[in-house]
Amino acid sequence: MDRIKVAYLLGGLRPGGAERQMLTLAERLPRDHFEIEFLVLAGTGDYDDRARAAMAPVRYLGTASAHDVGVVRRGVRRGSRAGRYIRVTRRRGYDIVDAWLHPADALAALLRPLTHTPVVISGRRNLDPHDAFGPMGSVMDRFVERLYDAVVANAAAVADHALRTQRADPRKVRVIRNGVDPIAPLTVEQRRAIRAKLAVGDDELVIGCVANFLPVKRHDALIDAFAILADRHPNARLALVGDGPLRDRIESRIRGLGLASRVRLQGQVLDARSLVGAFDVAVQTSIREGLPNALLEAAAAGRAIVATDAGGSSEVVHDGATGLLVPTHDHDRLVRAMLRVADDADLRERLGAAAREHVSTAFAMDRFIRSFGELYAELVEAKRGSV
Repeated sequence: MDRIKVAYLLGGLRPGGAERQMLTLAERLPRDHFEIEFLVLAGTGDYDDRARAAMAPVRYLGTASAHDVGVVRRGVRRGSRAGRYIRVTRRRGYDIVDAWLHPADALAALLRPLTHTPVVISGRRNLDPHDAFGPMGSVMDRFVERLYDAVVANAAAVADHALRTQRADPRKVRVIRNGVDPIAPLTVEQRRAIRAKLAVGDDELVIGCVANFLPVKRHDALIDAFAILADRHPNARLALVGDGPLRDRIESRIRGLGLASRVRLQGQVLDARSLVGAFDVAVQTSIREGLPNALLEAAAAGRAIVATDAGGSSEVVHDGATGLLVPTHDHDRLVRAMLRVADDADLRERLGAAAREHVSTAFAMDRFIRSFGELYAELVEAKRGSV
């Protein structure tokens, strides 16, 4: 079979779990079988150079737009991007357009009659509502679902969501769980150096959270729980790795609780794996998730985890075995779980070791790469055989 040309269609190569997973595929899919390119809808991103280093060209279909542009101007921008997408796709002759996130997948499906793309894949990596089409969203969703050759979910919970709420065809749904590479334990010197970047000392208890500052991540719940924990553990520190539109509100909450000296806002980090090994505990307080890469990376680093039971989080965190899992919106349970791991160093060690062992097999990166390669080959072969 000739090399398969795959285009990843996305908003931008900016810090995020899905983007890092796509980049890993671009880096590791065998080049004698696959040719990878990125089609970017909204301008340059922090990971563009990493894509190019993997010999995966980045083609820009538009630029990032301001949130306050008018309806007419926004429509013109979208039309312009669609036009560029059609031209680039027809010229490049991709075998597959794999759109990992909504609404990029809907764009690829709706324009398929004009691009003549043999295979279009829709990626489902969260439980967010598909509201890009407004009041007609449910009708449009049912229409575009028929146009995909495959729907790839990164967790069983995400696949179930696609089947129940988005009317995905069960025959087309595949579950390919995210992959994670092992993270080597830190030496004493490495741990000390990373903690210095976080402005924490060797003997302090570091609670870490890697998540962009978005409403679904519920940093407010984490900060409120940490305020209670901090009263019992004077040496406890909270490190928040990420950024986003809620940063000012988060900073205000920290100041209001008198935690300014106890909480570190680290900002955006392109590769958070360089930090998580220096945490004592990794915490996630989301109300919605797909399969969180932050949890996978914390587990791969052997960290004790406290997480809410959101989306596919339970596939990483088995309560009492590979971490502590609490219901979403249950503040008391969250506080008790955080206090439990903060109080017990032996428990932290046991949970972290079990988490590392679990993800090393269930979420091996080699399996992730192989599964996508096999899916691409299967879909293209079936399409070519039907011509």
